[in-house]
Amino acid sequence: MVQNNQWNARIACLHGHYSNISLLSDAFAAFDVELIHFVDPGLLLQNAGVPVHTTEQAQAKLREQLNWMQSCAIDAIVITCTQYAALVTPEVEATATVPLFTIDGPFFHELARHSEPQVLLFSNPATVQPTMERLVKLAHSHNLHPEVQVSLVENAFALLMENKQEAYREAVKEALHQLHQMFPDQPIAVAQLSMAPVADQFAKENGCKISHPLHSLTSKVSATLPLLLNR
Repeated sequence: MVQNNQWNARIACLHGHYSNISLLSDAFAAFDVELIHFVDPGLLLQNAGVPVHTTEQAQAKLREQLNWMQSCAIDAIVITCTQYAALVTPEVEATATVPLFTIDGPFFHELARHSEPQVLLFSNPATVQPTMERLVKLAHSHNLHPEVQVSLVENAFALLMENKQEAYREAVKEALHQLHQMFPDQPIAVAQLSMAPVADQFAKENGCKISHPLHSLTSKVSATLPLLLNR
């Protein structure tokens, strides 16, 4: 149930890594909202050499998580992990009892509207193919054909999973620097939520715009529920 404007909203957030908790908290700090955080790194561990789960197993785990979260008297769900987001099928959305937002859903709409060539930077190689497939599918459904060049921060995601936060940020910053030098006139965006703070800092220091999923997500969520601003 979506709360009316007499109460603050309660949003359950599913993360693949605990570092996303503070990012979501900061993004929604301006709103009168309670965030309840659930962290399950199981899907991400596949990148660290753990035996890969089948798609069926991963989707079953996601459905289990969503059912558990929906039992907590919430008004909406936000999935911040792009690998979990890639498992959200129309069938999963249809069974949700509250609005379900993925970190890259609103972001895809933003990217799809660009008519000029753009660069999309990833830090997690496992998300490149499913993310691009979902982006292309959404764009084509609206008769849009964005020209997106994919770039990857090599070996960066392992740093994040090993909790080497500073090294991870430096790797992302260096990749953004190189892209900005190579494509000074093209829009640049970062795909992973974990890259958002670096993107904002880099954009401020270099007088440019680096898009990331948090901007479009907060706009979409606040408009849908709608959320009240903190007084």
